[in-house]
Amino acid sequence: MTNRVDDLRAWQIFITYAKTGSLSACAEILELEPSSVSRTIAALEKGIGQELVLHNSRPMQLTEVGIRAVKRIEPILRAHRKFLDTLASDSAALQGHIRLSVAPGFATRRLMPFLTEFANIYPKIDIDVVIGLKEHDIAMGRCDLGVLTGEPTLPDLVYMYRGRNVYLPVASPQYVSTRGMPIHPSDLREHTVYAYSGPVRQETKTLCRGNEEISLNLERVVRMADITTIRQAVLAGNGVGLDIPLVQIWEDLVAGRLVPVMPGWMRRPEDCFIVCSKDNWHFRRVRIFQQWFAKRMKETFDGYEDAVAGIVGLPARKDCSSEDVFNTSVRKSSSKK
Repeated sequence: MTNRVDDLRAWQIFITYAKTGSLSACAEILELEPSSVSRTIAALEKGIGQELVLHNSRPMQLTEVGIRAVKRIEPILRAHRKFLDTLASDSAALQGHIRLSVAPGFATRRLMPFLTEFANIYPKIDIDVVIGLKEHDIAMGRCDLGVLTGEPTLPDLVYMYRGRNVYLPVASPQYVSTRGMPIHPSDLREHTVYAYSGPVRQETKTLCRGNEEISLNLERVVRMADITTIRQAVLAGNGVGLDIPLVQIWEDLVAGRLVPVMPGWMRRPEDCFIVCSKDNWHFRRVRIFQQWFAKRMKETFDGYEDAVAGIVGLPARKDCSSEDVFNTSVRKSSSKK
């Protein structure tokens, strides 16, 4: 068997296997045969003279050598990919169109700085923006990339974590001074409540505080599909905003134009992802944008949370990376093993 210890492709196969914990899942991601993955791991072990995995363990476990190898080879592989990308083509060589779907409220108030920044790096890639397409639209090819709330489940979608959405109940200081501060979800029966009801996410039916969860019983509800209109209505003192995304109101909280209500109670945060079809993932311009956008979005959304940390208590963030790439068919098959 060939000694592949100096083969970076072999180490990439090992890293993928270590992360998925499954020969079949690793093979599907890398479009290899499981036997080829197994032979590659064996060749690496022969080359270094030590085992990387405990071969008789179920589920798969790394040896101490394997754990150290993962930590040390990952930075090398990232640097190698960056090096190859630089050699393969500079930014001028990347060109074409990308059709991107985002939520309407985000497109209206937050998207343009991202697109401007990306255009400065890759001036020959044009971004066409569409609004509010869903998972099945991405799978059907109605856009190249889409931002989704919740982890995708349809087959053969490739996705990256872009951070979470936090949804807060808020009101204007003027409203609170005249109508009072709702302390508990049951208090909302005495207030006019503005709630989101649109295509981006399901309507809020419960609020949570820690491990507690309470079903809502609202009497005066104004439901809207336009989150920016809800924000304006709440800023104007017309009622309580039930579930406004932090991305829409973080400056209002910092400036004191809005204040949190019902301390500790909120809709559960939801993880969000940048998603494309497996076919579109093969286009380099799509991969470049997806990887860049996921990283910048996560940095930005984490920054919103940091900005309001002294104003409203938020659940701890998960330790999720915006650099990991997942495939729905692989994730589903891995979860069954």
